[in-house]
Amino acid sequence: MSKQYSAIVHSLTPFNEKYELDENALRLHLRRLCAAGVSVYLGAAGASEGYTLTRDERNRVLAVAVEELKGKVPVRAAGVEPRDAAEMSAYLRDAEAIKVDAAQIYSLDMGHGLIPSRRELEGYFRAAIEATSLPVIISNQKKVGYALPLDLVEQLAARYSNFVGFAYDVNDAFYMIELLQRLGGRLEIHCSGTENALFTLGMGGNGYQGMEGNIAPKLAATVVSAFVAKDMDLMHESFRKLMQLRAILRGPVRSNQRAAKALLNAYELSGGIVRPPRLPVSPEELDDVIKAVQLLEIPEMASWQLRKTPGTSNPGRTSATH
Repeated sequence: MSKQYSAIVHSLTPFNEKYELDENALRLHLRRLCAAGVSVYLGAAGASEGYTLTRDERNRVLAVAVEELKGKVPVRAAGVEPRDAAEMSAYLRDAEAIKVDAAQIYSLDMGHGLIPSRRELEGYFRAAIEATSLPVIISNQKKVGYALPLDLVEQLAARYSNFVGFAYDVNDAFYMIELLQRLGGRLEIHCSGTENALFTLGMGGNGYQGMEGNIAPKLAATVVSAFVAKDMDLMHESFRKLMQLRAILRGPVRSNQRAAKALLNAYELSGGIVRPPRLPVSPEELDDVIKAVQLLEIPEMASWQLRKTPGTSNPGRTSATH
């Protein structure tokens, strides 16, 4: 079987002015991602504001995504870092019932800075994987404060056939190199974070996952497709623009999509608004973001039209016509 490469976008979750899930806006946004050919994760803590979602909202997001994406591009449940195996297992059972293609198992976050022991990690992952027949991808983020022991990852890969992938944020480049050497032939391996996309692809990984594709999904996809086609000039140019977009969106007060939604709304696309406790960017900050993004000359944005008053709080068009 030939190696499968992919750019994965963690989709945002549109909310309306009452902070309710905006299903129509979500559908429109997912159609943009689908048209670009990217794989899509739903419900993550960062891009999707997953910690603000109720169980019913979370499941509805997944159901809408399955309706829009299933059979067209890979649609996966992302979830958030859980406190225990029961929480993750319940999430996986819900995701399986909704019929997503695969689900992510985040690393255990016990709270209060506690670091789980190896035995605790093994018990957690075994319980989670055994809770579902879905293909699962383990995600290890530096935010939880630890790296998973590679021998444990190997043991899980040998034991469970539905453990199919691993996402790592490359806090340690040598860890990623060893991960690819030991498990690259068995697991689909992506870096978590756009900045390490070329490193991961160059070392033999399957691609990357990030949030910038919410704005420019075709650009996000081109980084990988150009790598596969061995078009190094296009790959480097696309990666340069994508990283510049990342820098614009992830300024000191704009991390995790605060500016992304506002930027989409400014172009009358379906961003929605951020849900508390996050706060929206100011009109002045948004104007700066728009000017900076325009200078990038991202190809797919060439035909986009700005609203007449981009600094207002209008949550964006949600009709099904674009």
